[in-house]
This record gives sequence, C-alpha cells and structure tokens, in this order.
Amino acid sequence: MRVLLVAWILAVCSGCQPGQTVLKGHIENYQGEQLTIQCYELNIQDTLQVDASGNFSWTTSGTDCQIYAIRIADYQPWRIPVYLTPGDQEELKLSFLPDKTIKVKYAGDRVAENEYRLAFDKLEGLMFGYTPESRKLSFVDYNAQLEQMEREMQPLLKRITDTEIKPRWTQKQHLWFQSKRMMYAGILASQLWKGNQVSDEDFNTFVKSLDVNDPKECNEDMIGNIINWQQAQESSFQTEERQIDYLNRLNRLVSNQERKNEFATQHLKEIIKGASGRSLDKEIARYNEICTDDTMRNQVNEQYKEYVKAYDNLTPGKPAPDFELIDVKGKKCRLSDLKGTYLFIDVWATWCGWCIKETPYMEKLQEHFANDKRITLISISWDYTQKVWLDYLKKHPATWPQYMVDKKNMEVMRKEYRMSGIPRFILIDPQGRLVSYDYERPSQPECVKKLEQDMENDKNR
Repeated sequence: MRVLLVAWILAVCSGCQPGQTVLKGHIENYQGEQLTIQCYELNIQDTLQVDASGNFSWTTSGTDCQIYAIRIADYQPWRIPVYLTPGDQEELKLSFLPDKTIKVKYAGDRVAENEYRLAFDKLEGLMFGYTPESRKLSFVDYNAQLEQMEREMQPLLKRITDTEIKPRWTQKQHLWFQSKRMMYAGILASQLWKGNQVSDEDFNTFVKSLDVNDPKECNEDMIGNIINWQQAQESSFQTEERQIDYLNRLNRLVSNQERKNEFATQHLKEIIKGASGRSLDKEIARYNEICTDDTMRNQVNEQYKEYVKAYDNLTPGKPAPDFELIDVKGKKCRLSDLKGTYLFIDVWATWCGWCIKETPYMEKLQEHFANDKRITLISISWDYTQKVWLDYLKKHPATWPQYMVDKKNMEVMRKEYRMSGIPRFILIDPQGRLVSYDYERPSQPECVKKLEQDMENDKNR
C-alpha cells in the first residue's frame, strides 16, 4: 500500500515547472464523471481532464484568482474547495464512494488552508438555524451549539501559518458565527407572525451587546436581521412602507455615517435588483436623504434609472430585447432570427444545481409539445466556456435546440431581462414580442396548462 502511495505522489509531482501554480491529483473508483473547476471571484470555469486511470493535472491561467472549487454532479460534498496562490503545488486525492460521497485528502503547499475551507464548507452545509431541530431551541441552547462548532474549528484555524490569510479568515469565521446568532431573530419573528407571544431575554441581551458601528462585530446581514426583528415586534407601519421604515430604523440604529452610507446603499441596490416593476420613488428619495456619499448616491440613482427603463421595456407585447447566440456547431445568430413560433426559453448553466433539476421537466415539456407547430423550446447556457458546455451536452444530450451566450451577451441578458440569477424561463410570441420575461418553471404543475392558455388567448386576440 505504501509503495502505491509513493508512486502516486511521484506521479503527481512530475512535470511541475518552478513558479507554476499546479493542481494535480488522483481519483479512486473513477467511472468517467465530469469534474469542473471554478473560480467564483472571476467567473472562470474549466473542465479537469482526467485520464482512464483517474489522474489529472491542471495549471492556472495566470489570473489573480485564489479561491477555486471542484464540482462533480450528483456527488457530496457539492464542492471541494481548493485554495491556490501563485507558485503553489497542490495535490488532491479523491475517493468516489458507492453512496455518492467523496473522501478528500489534500497534500502539497496549502494543506492547512484547504482542510480548513473543506471543514468550513461542511459547517455552512449544515443549514443550522434553518433546520426544524435548531428552530425549536432556546437562545441559550442555540448559542451553546454554535459555540461548540466554533471550538471545533479552532484547531484547524490554528494550523494556518500564512500571516495574511489567517487574520482575514479568523475575522470571517467570527462574523459568520455572529450572523448565525443574529439569525435567531428570524426564529422568534416566525413565532410572532403565528400569533404566539415570544420573549427571550438572553437573545435580547446578545442583540444589545452588538456594536453595530464596528465592522469586525457586525455586518450588513446582521443589521438587516436586527431591523427585521424590530419590525416584527412593532407593527406600526404599513406593509407597502416597509422599506421606508427599514431606512428610518437604519438611520437611527447606525451612528457611524460611513457605515450608514454603506448599509443604505447595499440595501437599496438589493431592493432595486429584486423589485418587479413597482415604483421605488419614495425609497429612493429617503435613501438620498440618508446617504451623504455622492458616489454611492450616483450609483444607486443610475441603477434605478436602468430599472425604470428595463421594466418599461419588459411589459407584455413589447419587443423582446435582442442578443447574440452561439449554437453547438459554433454558428452565431440572434434571438430575433428565431421568430415564427412561440419561443419558450430556458436559461441555465452546468454549474447551476437548480437549473439541472429543471432538465427532466424540460424533457417532459419537449415530449408534450414535440408535434405542436406553434411552439419551439430552446435552452441558453450561461456557462463561462464553450468547452465545458459542449462536454456536458455530449454526456447529457438534449432533444431541443441548445445555445449559449458569450460574456458580453450574458451581461446584455442580465441587464435587459432583469436577471439576477438562473434558472429563468421566458416566453416570446411568434412576432418576437414578450409574453412574459419571468415564466413559470417547467417543474411547476401549471406550466403546461398556462402555455396552452397563453397561446390560445393570443390566437383569439
């Protein structure tokens, strides 16, 4: 066994050039699964080329990215973190188990960092604060479990010796646990909304202990939970004025003007991003009174102008915003070239788990409408590279037309169709006009019936 391990280490270390940033590894029980590696900081995605023996080698493209993640569809953990800085030589041994779980072993220059990040990812995956069991706890018991988790992370954090990384990750971990504690507000609020009387002095004491003006002790999520908790306890405002009330409470709660500007700006940007066509004039006016930073105010006001313009252009009957597509053969066309039938568009990506879950329902939709000349189904990928997209389609062929967009046209879609995330489904009529820029998902039982109704109603107009 020792001879085999030594042989593997020698194999993965051969061919490394001095100064290169290299990730090499071996997979036990490899059966042809596709491995993708992503850098979330820079929207970089690539496929790891694995040989028949389960060996792979990958070199970074010289970018500033340091935080990567390897993903294997249908396996857990859903991502395997890989931290790499310029010049690092990192080794990875993966064992694919019959229950679709993966054993992970690191070797090389960044073992401590990667083992810590793997443990932290596992911690985040526990969904503590959302599970029914954790939501039944008193704050004392809830906090005791968090403190135990925090103690278990300390030895892994202590092993990290990099003087730049360690303080940053220590601070991030501290804020994560503080945010989890503040999430208890949502548990109490849900009880209030059910009409139950709620009182937990231990939690109230924790909230009062927070210094909301100290970035090392309180972040935007925590501020949001504090304000939402206040709102849950005081129903003296109208629902439609909730965001105005939020800004007023933020103004009273945070005294540091720099932090107040930052929190108010982040909040308004999220409000604009998530709104669905209603006027936000009152919210913008109140924000402009609270925020004193001209640069931030200009950013928010420009975003709101784009929002108003976009929603005016997205009303039913308006021409569908046009953009360029690339088919599986590399041929380019425009969305407007596909006019002539109803067009049901699935926007997805191979890295999007929720998108992949819709694929079987898209297949059923295609079967249902296969002989219906009125409608065409297409999928548009937001993958970062054509190779990853095409490799996936080879292993998972589809019976309806497949396209992708480059980075430039992806941004056009984000902006013109108000797309903050995927999956997204769009319906366009035969004349290229919008029926809906945010249609029901194929997995929703009413999707087929609604498509039939919308096509019939249009015919009768």
